[in-house]
Amino acid sequence: MRQSLSENRSTDLSTPEPDARGWRGAARAVKLAVALSAVLVVVAIIDQTGGRSLADHAVGVYALYGKQPDPNLLYGLVYTVAAVGALLWLLVIRSVRSRRRSAPVLAVVMTVITAALALLLLGATEYGAQIFPPLWGILALLPAAAGAVAVVLLRRRTS
Repeated sequence: MRQSLSENRSTDLSTPEPDARGWRGAARAVKLAVALSAVLVVVAIIDQTGGRSLADHAVGVYALYGKQPDPNLLYGLVYTVAAVGALLWLLVIRSVRSRRRSAPVLAVVMTVITAALALLLLGATEYGAQIFPPLWGILALLPAAAGAVAVVLLRRRTS
């Protein structure tokens, strides 16, 4: 019936786990990150089949140097960034749903990786000009922003 004080105290001295609301909110934020990765793919498909703004931008950058850019390569890079981001966030969803202790760390790592991929699109330059218009880098950065929200929710202390 009686328990000693040492049995009542938690022997786990690591960071406290988020409350249930934090887990649910983090799961929603990670799902949003996956959805935003899918949005990047959809926007790229629409642009590739119709608008061609990415291809037109590349032609403008390379025309001064007599080069013909391959728009399929540029769209392929955008698709790769989106697909890798979505796959990484699906791993985080699995971890968050099972409420693993590694979920906050995994969310941080995936946020950093997806942000780095977005910065690749934002910062890629050749001949002193940006290869991708800023819109594409911003669209690629949105999943990382949703991931940052998930990290905050996962790190929230229990009350």
